[in-house]
Amino acid sequence: MAFNDLLRQLGGIGRFQKAQVTLIILPMLLMASHNTLQNFTAAVPPHHCRPPASANLSRDGELEAWLPRDGQGRPESCLRFTSPQRGLPFPNGTEANGTEATEPCTNGWIYDNSTFPSTIVTEWDLVCSHRALRQLAQSLYMVGVLLGAIVFGHLADRLGRRKVLILSHLQMAASGTCTAFAPSFPVYCAFRLLSGMSTSGIILNSMTLNMEWMPIHTRAYVSTLAGYVFSLGQFILAGAAYAVPHWRYLQLLVSVPFFVSFVYSWFFIESARWYASSGRLDLTLKALQRVAQINRKREEGAKLNMEGLRSSLQKELTMGPGSASALELLRHPALRRLFLCLSVLWQTGLGMGSTMARVGSIASPLVSMTAELFPSMPLFIYGTVPVVASTVAALLPETLGHPLPDTVQDLEDRRRGKPQRQQQEQQKQMVPLQASAQEKNGL
Repeated sequence: MAFNDLLRQLGGIGRFQKAQVTLIILPMLLMASHNTLQNFTAAVPPHHCRPPASANLSRDGELEAWLPRDGQGRPESCLRFTSPQRGLPFPNGTEANGTEATEPCTNGWIYDNSTFPSTIVTEWDLVCSHRALRQLAQSLYMVGVLLGAIVFGHLADRLGRRKVLILSHLQMAASGTCTAFAPSFPVYCAFRLLSGMSTSGIILNSMTLNMEWMPIHTRAYVSTLAGYVFSLGQFILAGAAYAVPHWRYLQLLVSVPFFVSFVYSWFFIESARWYASSGRLDLTLKALQRVAQINRKREEGAKLNMEGLRSSLQKELTMGPGSASALELLRHPALRRLFLCLSVLWQTGLGMGSTMARVGSIASPLVSMTAELFPSMPLFIYGTVPVVASTVAALLPETLGHPLPDTVQDLEDRRRGKPQRQQQEQQKQMVPLQASAQEKNGL
């Protein structure tokens, strides 16, 4: 009897699964907000140079006298006249005699705050020669997401999914709140990096904890539901930014709720499968019995014992504690080509996959900046990468109707075409990707 059979006996999709999945997925409403937050907190409003302090702006036409015009007749954003030019403005920003008469904005900028009363751009003047810092802030956030995928993916295999998820909720709440009170741009970037790290910790461990407590045939639905919730968060952010246009208040709005999720995440039950693969069979038994009690399956939970678990979870126990590493994904021929994430390498594989995704996210703001040199370059890059990815995807195996390998040996046997009879014998302990009709009816 495999782990999926134990879940069926203890209620399948019971009260515990419904409650824990709901509470785990709920914070994902705000995860998308942090990913795309700078679209609003770092919005660039119309701006122009501030005239010198000696300028008499109360005089009619004085402000316009200091502002050269661009080709569309709009005030230049990054230049001003060295002396006031009375009369008609010159589109090329020069005096009538053709001599240069402009200079950079040495006295700061005046911003149009009608849409956004305050952004990090207006607060720290991230425009003109400093405009790249705006993209740098988002790239540093994505660096944090990358680091979080590496660090928290590894820690989850060592410490457990629940502990790392609790830590990630606390880090997101604390770093996001501190970001709202950042006194300078470097401090802002530092806290955004920490927020990015906690984003990975929450997403990776939320998905893993959900998957490991759900029956096999429901996992696709749970992951799809999480994706919908994540996407819904982007719509919520747009409405929140409209209602709260000040960047510090908006930052608080999407960060403080994580203190609530930090508190209730203490009540989550650690993955019994992780306990088993770590060799902690006593804690596995306690976790399963607690789930049975919540699902009102006390009799089934009372029947569980150490010997029965040892027999049912033989494959998880043979994995051994601490046997997984990222090198396992490259050490075996089948894994090198397919890069399949087996249960023993599940969290490590998710972390590495998330890491590679974040490399692209880090580069994305920088790729957009190439448009200043070659306008078509971002389109070329964004069009080429999916073509390469779709070509590589042809190497992936079909999983429909096939059992899910639990160990590296299972995958190697499949690659070498082990005799069918031996495979069928092993499949008794394997977990199928899709439930049979009997399993679905039983749940």
